Order: sequence, then C-alpha cells, then structure tokens
Amino acid sequence: MQDRYAGDLGDYLKFGLLRWLAPPGSSTSPRLGVVWYRTGDEAHNADGKHVAYLDPSHRSSACLRQLDPDLYQRLARVVASGQRSTAALANARVLDARTCFFDDLLDFADLPAAARAARQQRRRSWAQRALAATSGCDLVFADPDNGIRLGSHRVPAHRTKAAKHAYLDELAAFAARGQSLIVYHHADRTAGVEQQARRRLGDLARDVPVQPIAAVRASRGTVRLFLVGAATKSHAGYLTDRLGGLEGSPWATELAVYWAD
Repeated sequence: MQDRYAGDLGDYLKFGLLRWLAPPGSSTSPRLGVVWYRTGDEAHNADGKHVAYLDPSHRSSACLRQLDPDLYQRLARVVASGQRSTAALANARVLDARTCFFDDLLDFADLPAAARAARQQRRRSWAQRALAATSGCDLVFADPDNGIRLGSHRVPAHRTKAAKHAYLDELAAFAARGQSLIVYHHADRTAGVEQQARRRLGDLARDVPVQPIAAVRASRGTVRLFLVGAATKSHAGYLTDRLGGLEGSPWATELAVYWAD
C-alpha cells in the first residue's frame, strides 16, 4: 500500500468488501484489523490517479456511488483534501469505528543490500508491531502492494521489493492466534484469474492455519483478488454467510466470489 493510492478506485472496491464483511455500526460483526504493508510512494507510473469515479459527471460515478453512498462520500472528501494517506483513510472512518489500523512504514531504503541481518530484524520488528496493534481483532485484512508469497520464495523477505508482498509465514502468526484473514493479491498474466485465485487459496490452505472460504474478484480498472480464510468454525460460518449474501447484493456487479473447493 502506498499513500498515493488513498481514495482511488481500488480503495472504493476494497473498502466496499470490508464494510460488507464487517458492517460499520454493527454490534455483531467481527472486529476488524487492517495491516497496511505501507511502502514509500513511487513515481514511475500513474497508479493512484484513478479517482475519476468520484467526479459526478464520470460515466461510472452513479452506478458506483449507489453501492455505498456513505463510503463514496468519505473517500471523496479524502481525495478532495489533497492529503491522501493511510492515516487520512483511518481518520475518515471509512471502516467501523472499532477497527484497528497499523500503517508503520515497511522500507529498507536506508539499509544497503548487504545489511541482511539488519533488514531481517527490521522486518521481524515490523511484523511483531503489526501483531501487537491488531491483537484484539477477529478479522485481519492484510494489504500488500502486490500480494502474497510463500515463506520459501526465491526472493527473501528482506529484499527491497519484498516489502510489496505479504509472506505467508507472517500471516500464519495472525491465524495461529485465532484471527481470520482477508489478504489482497494482485492478479497477473500467469494464468486465468480463477485459476490464480484457486492456486492462492491452496497456498493459504497449505501454509496458514485457516480454512480457505473464497477469493473475491474485483475487475473494474484492474483485476484484484481478496483471499478469505477462516481461523475458527464460527468465523467460517459467518464469512460464508456474508459472502453468500454478497452474491445476491448490488455489489455482485463489481465483486465476484470464487468459492474454495
């Protein structure tokens, strides 16, 4: 996650899903924790500029706004402020008031590539702080720039670009204490999107102590996947019910559910 993304089209779809799974103001919904894998803003592409949907004259504005008018207005205010950041999103109450946010920067720019031990320690410390910040939550959303990686991936977690990925051994620590997971994963061109979704759900099942429930696909603009895994039976029932309801809601035009096998 980069601050420059705050309030863009991807955020609207992301927070729309999170608000569906943990409705703001509901006393019965799980308490949500958000772990932003926040990295420094980059300038080599136009990512984060996709905010035209907030312009009432834009062709997609009306159909998107009606899905969650409150969320739409909150994100519009963040973008209009000119102060786009993860902190601004938290302050805008885009999620339930009980939500815990963790947005410490995960970055190795000041450490040379040869400083392996120092980089490893920094990442471990970051992960420990993320766990501490979300200790009271039932459901944790992990939001890396690019998506998940196996702990044994050929690019280790201390490499510079690895900050854009959530490694499964890090996510396992949340699930091990009974927290269910929603994890962002950016689809690529290695296979069909549904096939990628099922592969990533398989990765969760193998390396994280959760029961994969489904992958939710958001295709407007670019293809995004949200992997949902339950750490307890009660969470599995709740998440299954909420995602089943999503399929019959107006959000189904934007968010498709691929159920785990």
